[in-house]
Amino acid sequence: MWIAILILLIAVLAIVLFVVLSRGSQQPVGEPAATPILPTTSISGIPYTTAEIDPIVNECYRIAFSQTRLDQQIPSDHAPVLDAISKSLDESVYERDYFPRRPMLLPKLLQAINDDESTREELVRVLLEDPALAGAVLQRANSAFYRTSPEPIESLDRAVMLLGTNGLRSLMAAAILQPVFRIPRGSFEKFADFTWEQAERTAMAAEVHARADGDTKPIVAQLLGLLSLLANIVLFRLAFDKYRDFPHLTPRADVIIEAIRTQRACTASLIAQSWKLSDLSIAAFTEQQSKLSPDQMSGIGRSVYFGDLCGSLAMLTTRGYYTKRQAQVIISGQGASRETTLAMWLAAASVAQS
Repeated sequence: MWIAILILLIAVLAIVLFVVLSRGSQQPVGEPAATPILPTTSISGIPYTTAEIDPIVNECYRIAFSQTRLDQQIPSDHAPVLDAISKSLDESVYERDYFPRRPMLLPKLLQAINDDESTREELVRVLLEDPALAGAVLQRANSAFYRTSPEPIESLDRAVMLLGTNGLRSLMAAAILQPVFRIPRGSFEKFADFTWEQAERTAMAAEVHARADGDTKPIVAQLLGLLSLLANIVLFRLAFDKYRDFPHLTPRADVIIEAIRTQRACTASLIAQSWKLSDLSIAAFTEQQSKLSPDQMSGIGRSVYFGDLCGSLAMLTTRGYYTKRQAQVIISGQGASRETTLAMWLAAASVAQS
């Protein structure tokens, strides 16, 4: 008898469990599925670019060149210009009209970067060799990324203390490289300012990613983030020079954009070589050129990749093309953790719009 009762109880429990599980797995009628949150772990097998990322890149180019739309087809009579840019790229690394000389303060900065024992005072001595950097220190200290109180930071000493050693290294890298982004005024006048703003956002995000990743010195990632956009300026200059060999043609934005789109990573690698940066830094751009999956890149390669993506999205979000939420979902969808995505976004968004 007791065996029959036990079997009956087990059967009843099984039926109850089945009903509970069935109800839990069904979406209630009329209720939308929950909005997906940012993933907290990396995703493997991620493509270098996607149908979501391509329009981001194109929109940044369109705004930088003040175009209403981008032409996908290069006119046949302009194709030789594009070919001339590609063929002369290797030789142009030795032409200072295109590839800027390594800034005079860069060796001192690199020495400070490689010396973990370098003090804040030593960095400040390098920084103050250029009086304009004092104002940049105050500006950075008052940004949303660093400032923690409602009162503005007006003391240089306080600003230096707030930024700390890593913050000063970051600031110096940006200030040292900013002059080489300048180009003569003329056609496409918004291009230089837009590119510099994008470089700053990219560099800030790359620095934060490297700090979270732990495989790369953050300041190195920041420097490479700046170089990745400096390549755009170099190709812009080179394109205009090549157009001089075709005096019957007027420079076209779509031709220059195609040169940047196809040669940017290679150009950044050439700049890194000419400035005698490390093999790892050079390889980071080779990984971009090869369009490796982010999860197959080196640590520094991933920092450059995510810095670039976050920087581009920050450019468009400040101009109303995306919401912050949409941008962060795209970034995390490429494999960045939830925490790293939020930290990168805060850094990239802290840069003032040009």
